[in-house]
Amino acid sequence: MKNIFFLSLFLLIVSCASNKGTYWCGDHPCINKKEREAYFKKTMIVEIKDLKRDNNKNNSEIERIILQAKLDEKKRIKNEKDLTKQAKLEEKRRIKEEKDLTKQAKLEEKRRIKEEKDLEKKIRLDEKRGIKKKKKLFEKKIVKNKNKQPEKNIKLDTGIRNIKIESSKFKEFVEKITKKNALKPYPDINDIPN
Repeated sequence: MKNIFFLSLFLLIVSCASNKGTYWCGDHPCINKKEREAYFKKTMIVEIKDLKRDNNKNNSEIERIILQAKLDEKKRIKNEKDLTKQAKLEEKRRIKEEKDLTKQAKLEEKRRIKEEKDLEKKIRLDEKRGIKKKKKLFEKKIVKNKNKQPEKNIKLDTGIRNIKIESSKFKEFVEKITKKNALKPYPDINDIPN
């Protein structure tokens, strides 16, 4: 008796449980009992699908697709950030190289100008030294000529006047002309001072 009681209680509970399955009529769920019975009479097939299991599968697949899409989006964003960062670094490197090149060109130009100025100074100094050497040599020649030629006084008696020509005055004229024209490359011998 006890067993029968438990058995009847079990059947009562099972029969009262709600059916969570859905009947399918071909490719769509059946709307009501009449449509289900009509489809059964026509095809002799009744399909029952458990909605919870299908929903879970669909939800899990959808969630998986969404997660995959999010991961793909994150990867794409990360790649874009990396590319922009790399482009910025490349641009900075290019700008730095251009600055270095312009700086080097300026330094090279300054060095070239300095070398030109130094060459000009050397040329001027060489010219001055050459002029001084020429002047000294010329003065030495004059001094030698003075030492070689003693003063000569020539007296001419013509009867009317005595004309005295001194060679020292001529030497004075020569000295004045040479001193005046010593810095010129060629002395102007036609310029006679008074």
